[in-house]
Amino acid sequence: MVPALLADLRRPWLWKGSGIASVLVLGLLGTLLVAANLEPTTGGPSPEGPFREAGLSLMLTGAGVMGSCSFTADFRAGCLTRRVLLFQRIPAFIARALTTVLAALLSGVIVGVAFGLSGALFPEGWQASPQVVLAFAGMAAMGSVWGFAIGSFIRSHLVSLFAVPLSLVVPQVLPLGNAGAYLFPFQAADWANQAAVHIPPSGSFSGALAWLLIVLGAACDVFSKRDLA
Repeated sequence: MVPALLADLRRPWLWKGSGIASVLVLGLLGTLLVAANLEPTTGGPSPEGPFREAGLSLMLTGAGVMGSCSFTADFRAGCLTRRVLLFQRIPAFIARALTTVLAALLSGVIVGVAFGLSGALFPEGWQASPQVVLAFAGMAAMGSVWGFAIGSFIRSHLVSLFAVPLSLVVPQVLPLGNAGAYLFPFQAADWANQAAVHIPPSGSFSGALAWLLIVLGAACDVFSKRDLA
């Protein structure tokens, strides 16, 4: 396990992917912030809440895409198959999942700090805080695990680029009623919004974690048995 983990940490595209995800999320969030800043203001409550929710949602989706690419890009190129020959299936899969989460955490910290600093753009602005950075880092980690698992099921690089965001967005627009609150995107968003305002973790964190363990466990089981060709 340790040799596989160390080998994965040396992959250049692991950290490049983290940087690309950060730039994409910051670009989209920055567009929203600049557009809002250009609107005439009449005073009122701080816009931090809506922008933070939008940023966390973008972070979850961006990290999900990064997580799926972490699997599908190397699988398509045959690199993952060579790692399996070197380290066996389960260690190679777990090592790739762990390093993907580490890279996503770095991306989340960068975006969280940048979001905190962006509060200076508004008269009723906000400041960077450890709680907000934790929320962004947590959402990035959750999104990367979700995307990695979905990508390992699909294996197609192009299809995963659409399937992963859809799996996170579609549940939020479907008329599911109270049942929708138990789905992964809602559980993750609920925890992150609570963590950002320093509310202790509730059942939403356990719910999101349970979803990730189930999906990642199923993905690992399928990977251990499925043909790599």
